[in-house]
Amino acid sequence: MNADLNINTILTQVKQLNRADQLSLLEKLALLIRKSDTTRNKVKLSSISGIGSSLWSKTNIDEYIEQERQW
Repeated sequence: MNADLNINTILTQVKQLNRADQLSLLEKLALLIRKSDTTRNKVKLSSISGIGSSLWSKTNIDEYIEQERQW
């Protein structure tokens, strides 16, 4: 089935609902869309493991910490 045909069928059914049910449906659709957006944007902490390792590879960490503590 064509997506436009599906949407038109749904719209025809929505028009038969009363205003309160239409608003309820709208709220549920908005929530559904928001949830799908938030799940796509999540990043697992393990996926960024080692990102800064190249910056620190030539630095003696103990010396760096000692220097930071002195000022």
